[in-house]
Amino acid sequence: MPPLPTLLLELETVLADTADARRAALLVALAAEEVALSDAEYDEACVGLAPRQAARAALAIRGRGDDETTADLVTLLAEREFARRIGAGVTLAPGARDFVEGAAGRARLGVVTRARRADASLILSLAGLEDAFDVVVAADDVAEPKPSAAPYRRALERLARRGSGGVTAGASDLARSTIVLEDSAAGIRAAHEAGMRCVAVGAVAAHVALEADAAVPSLAGQTPASLLALAAVGGAGSHSSGTSEARRR
Repeated sequence: MPPLPTLLLELETVLADTADARRAALLVALAAEEVALSDAEYDEACVGLAPRQAARAALAIRGRGDDETTADLVTLLAEREFARRIGAGVTLAPGARDFVEGAAGRARLGVVTRARRADASLILSLAGLEDAFDVVVAADDVAEPKPSAAPYRRALERLARRGSGGVTAGASDLARSTIVLEDSAAGIRAAHEAGMRCVAVGAVAAHVALEADAAVPSLAGQTPASLLALAAVGGAGSHSSGTSEARRR
């Protein structure tokens, strides 16, 4: 019997509808430090970034990109505000629950997220999906966030330890047969740097979708098999050769 395919998913936006909470949390934190940022500026510079990256990007717009002290304060306040908001409840992204439940027995699933572990655990618990994933790699688990490949490499290492063979060989084999589901340019680049193909999920900007190997508007109606086919695992060519679906969006 062939091994199950592996799918690694960003928790935010791909599985859980946290985009509004992330935006509001950062804007509230910036306002506390007397920094104003419009929704359009946030969408242009901060979407999909880890909290500290987003804080620094926002400050850079106001010519304060080197203000590390304020970046630290904004990050801390934004994380607290985000935790408060998701604690009040989280809505799953369209099709997410059906996808995860339908993937049981058909794929190994993992979460690789920019969220802190406490926040990721809370979201998964509130959704009743805490036992659906073989591995969860959160922001706390790595020194460098996406677009570094470190989060995805950590996930592969953990999955490889559960399988047979050595960790390095197992992780290398897994990378070639793993599909990543992402919502941001940083995540797509991280997946590619780790040697994996990537499907962009959600209402991502066209130029971001073009960086992925394929793109879908949501997980609604998708299965592990359909995503594997879209990303053309094992097909010839480089990452850029797999962007036909993204171009058709």
